[in-house]
Amino acid sequence: MILADLFGDVGEIRVEGDRMIDIASIKYDSRRVVPGDLFAAIAGENFDGTQFISEAAGKGARAFLVPVDANRKEEGTYIYARDVRKALALASRNFFHDPAARVKVVGITGTNGKTTTSYLVHGILEASGKGCGLIGTVQYLVGGQILSAARTTPESTDLFALLDGMVKAGSFACVLEVSSHALALQRVFGLQMEVGVFMNLTRDHLDFHRDMESYFQAKASLFERGQVRNRVINLDDPYGARLLGETDHQGVTFGMEKGDIRPRGKVEGDSSGNRFLLDTPWGEIQVNTALPGTFNIYNIMAAVGTCGLLGLDPEKIAEGLSLVNRVPGRFERVDRGQSWTGIVDYAHTPDALENLLENARFLTRERVIVVFGCGGDRDRSKRALMGDAASRLADLVFVTSDNPRGEDPEAIIDEIMAGLGNTPAKVVRITDRREAIAMAVREAKPGDVLLLAGKGHENYQVIGERILPFSDVDELTKAIDSLMEGEL
Repeated sequence: MILADLFGDVGEIRVEGDRMIDIASIKYDSRRVVPGDLFAAIAGENFDGTQFISEAAGKGARAFLVPVDANRKEEGTYIYARDVRKALALASRNFFHDPAARVKVVGITGTNGKTTTSYLVHGILEASGKGCGLIGTVQYLVGGQILSAARTTPESTDLFALLDGMVKAGSFACVLEVSSHALALQRVFGLQMEVGVFMNLTRDHLDFHRDMESYFQAKASLFERGQVRNRVINLDDPYGARLLGETDHQGVTFGMEKGDIRPRGKVEGDSSGNRFLLDTPWGEIQVNTALPGTFNIYNIMAAVGTCGLLGLDPEKIAEGLSLVNRVPGRFERVDRGQSWTGIVDYAHTPDALENLLENARFLTRERVIVVFGCGGDRDRSKRALMGDAASRLADLVFVTSDNPRGEDPEAIIDEIMAGLGNTPAKVVRITDRREAIAMAVREAKPGDVLLLAGKGHENYQVIGERILPFSDVDELTKAIDSLMEGEL
C-alpha cells in the first residue's frame, strides 16, 4: 500500500520524505522486518522503540513511524506522530482495509469472566451456522486454524491482521477479549465494535494501573470513545452500574434480579451444571448448561445479551449454550474416576478466588481443598487478600508457587501467609507446585472438592528467566493416576 494512503486519515502526524513509496507490511518488532516494511518505533515498559531503528533499516525498512521528538537516524521516510500507538493502530486498520467493516467484532472487557463468555459467544454462533473467530487469553481461532496466544489482546497490527484472516475465511463475527493493558496501550484504537461487553471490575493489575480508579478508566474508555455500537453491561457490579450512568447506553443490561436479562424463578445448580429460565428482550430462554457455579450464570447472561444483539433467536441461543460444556482452565473438571472432585481454574485475583471457593462449597458437604500461589513481578497488594480468602473459605490450604518470575518464591509466599489470620483452616506451605499438587491429591478424601487455582489453561511456569513446561491439568491428572495405581 502507498504510504500516503496508509496515513491519509491519521491525524497529528508530520511526514518527512517520499509519501508515494509502497509499503510491504507494518512491523513493530525490528527482528521481523523484511525489505519494504514500515517500522513502528513503539515504546514498552522497559524499552524505547527508537533504539531499534538502525536494525530495522539494516533489514530493509523504507519508512519509520516515530515520536515527534525522535532523531533522524537512517535514510527513509519518517512519520512523526504525537501518539505512535494510535497512529500505528489507524495505519494498520487502513493497511488491512478496515476488516471490522466486514466482520462483526464483539469486545469483552472486565476482570473476570472474559474467557468463558467469549467461548460461550463463539460456541453459540458456531452452532447457529455463523462462522466466528476468537481472540483471547487461551488461543486465537481464525478460519478453523488454532494459533497460540502471545497475549490476551494482540498489538494493533497483529489484531487487524487476524481480523483480515477472519474476513477471508468468511467469518460472520469475531469475539475479542479486551484487556485493560490493551486499552491503555491503544491496541484496539480505531477498531469499531458491534457489541461491547462489561463484565465486572475487581482488584487486579494494580502494578500497571496503580489504583482502582485508573483501572476503571482504562476499562471505561472502550465505551466512551464511540467505537462500540451496542453495550451489554452487568448491573450487579458497582462499576458496571457506574459505567451505565456515565456513558450513553444503547444495548442491554443483565443481573440476578434487575436488568433486561435476568433469571426467572429458582436456579437449579450442582456440579453437573445449571438449569434455569432466563428472561430476555427477545423472549424466554431455557438454559441447560454443563457450566456450574453462580459466576457462570453471569457469563451466560452476558453471552445471551451479546448474541441477542447480533440477531440470533432464543432457540438458537439455547441450543448453542447447551453445547458448550467446557472452557480450558475455567472451572475445568479433571475426572479420572477418583472419589472426589478435581477442578482447575484461572482464578488469580482475590475476588475470583473467593468466588471459586464459595461456588465449590455448594458442590460438597465435605472439605474444600485449595492449592494456589501468586505471580511474581505483579501487584503485591493482592497477595495477603488472597491468603485471607483461602483461609476463610477453604478447609485445607496449600500455599505454593505460581509463576514467581524474577521474585524469590519464598518472599511471595511470606506475603500470602501474612493474610491468613486466625482461621480453622489447615495451611500447608510447600514451594514446589508439583509437590503441592501431589500432596493435595494424597490428602483428598471421598466427597472432597480439590481446587487448583491461578494457572488455569497455562502450560508453563515462569521461574527467573526460564519458561518451563507446566500444566495444572496435566499435573493433577498424573497425580490422580499415580495415586490410583498405588505409586504416589
